[in-house]
Amino acid sequence: MIKKIFNGLKVIIMSITCALLGAFAGADKTSKAWRRFGIPFVIVGFAWSCLHHWLVFFIFSMVIVLSLGYGIPDNTDEGSPLGRFFYWIFKGNHFLTDIFTRGTIGSLICLTLSSIPLIKSNWIIYIIGSLIIINSYVWLSWRDLGTFIFNGKRLLGSEAITYGTVGLMASLMIIL
Repeated sequence: MIKKIFNGLKVIIMSITCALLGAFAGADKTSKAWRRFGIPFVIVGFAWSCLHHWLVFFIFSMVIVLSLGYGIPDNTDEGSPLGRFFYWIFKGNHFLTDIFTRGTIGSLICLTLSSIPLIKSNWIIYIIGSLIIINSYVWLSWRDLGTFIFNGKRLLGSEAITYGTVGLMASLMIIL
């Protein structure tokens, strides 16, 4: 019983930590490194502490995925290479460009977590968690879900939810 409570607290802490790192990196005049390096570092540290297997270090490849960017071209921004690609494919359809750009990032994030089911053989949990992560990116990450203040910075709710979901699902994959 105590172990379940302790594991539940670890999962909550992981989710909140990833949510804050992801949203903080998106704040004005804040380095993207908080997201790009912070989230993989936290997840790898947690995975190593629970699983003690060298394959968890593959999760560090998440740094590359988080560095790809998912900006869509508009009047103020040329967008990321991935965003420009889908913008070209969908001939300027912003809605489809958002869905496919974010869906690609979400899918690649899940790929970086694939060492967990390789170690634990919990493929059903991995698939369910991956679907939740991908859907968070596809349907929530680009929406206006409001803001909140943390450490003197205005953070986006959509980023907190998206990266909190990554932390939540990764930690559940590791724990369960």
